[in-house]
Amino acid sequence: MDATAASITLADVGKVYPDGTVAVDDFSLEVRAGELAVLIGASGSGKSTILRMINRLIEPTRGTITIDGRDVLKQDPVQLRRQIGYVIQNVGLFPHQTVRANVGTVARLLGWDRKRINQRADELLDIVGLDPARYGKRYPHELSGGQRQRVGVARALAADPLVLLMDEPFSAVDPIVRARLQEEFLRLQATVRKTIVLVTHDIDEAVRMGDRIAVLAEGGRLLQYATPAELLSRPASAEVRDFIGADRGIRRLAVTPVRDVMSPYTGPADGLPTVDAVATLHDALAVMLTSDATTVLVTEDGHPIGQVTRTAVFDTPVPETRI
Repeated sequence: MDATAASITLADVGKVYPDGTVAVDDFSLEVRAGELAVLIGASGSGKSTILRMINRLIEPTRGTITIDGRDVLKQDPVQLRRQIGYVIQNVGLFPHQTVRANVGTVARLLGWDRKRINQRADELLDIVGLDPARYGKRYPHELSGGQRQRVGVARALAADPLVLLMDEPFSAVDPIVRARLQEEFLRLQATVRKTIVLVTHDIDEAVRMGDRIAVLAEGGRLLQYATPAELLSRPASAEVRDFIGADRGIRRLAVTPVRDVMSPYTGPADGLPTVDAVATLHDALAVMLTSDATTVLVTEDGHPIGQVTRTAVFDTPVPETRI
């Protein structure tokens, strides 16, 4: 198992409130170590309740939740939360503390010495794209919304938790900043490889961010749990199909690498538009439409390695289901 991440298992978890309201009913899910799992569903589907039951901000009525094989319900909840990173929509930074102090909050609670805390805070500020020399001594009100969100992510990672929980983390910023934060977070995740459970209401964010996506219905019913490509290609029911929308075919292009449909190219490369080998079919189609071309050249390190035709884009095969 990856030493920086831990699996999360929810087995027959339920939450029923005293008035009889069923927020979550017999919910089971496994998140593999180092995986980013997205919970998505309409209002009332219990996605935030499920997230908060993992760190016991809400106590489940029944079922078991384990992290790295350890039952969270048998652990001290305060100690448990100090081992889990938590990022919320409005960040929740302490307004009277500097950025550096905010990032070091959990590390202080764990008894780290000041030098170690400051070193870790500066390291993480640098990782999330905030120069510690410039931003470390500022206060939250002196930052933009996107900058505050980055500080929130840095704070959640400060004590090097195995698990990171994120509740609508990017929804409070405008679409342009949100897309930039998503991209930066994916780069960060490629480096730190934490186990992440992310709640969102945005299917495009779920498809872009998730290794696997759990689609929930009212009462915390799990409708489908699959990779983005599988979800868009094979909705498990009419309810899932309606939720992800009629344009799921277009969304599927955004999660299909050009390498999946690339064919050899032996002709001259002059005049053909290009896409990088890490691009998706959505990128390739966009280049074709912009350039009024029916073929794009796929390049790696500046050298042509294949081609993608417009026909290949529209004839993209449905991916095999992964277990």
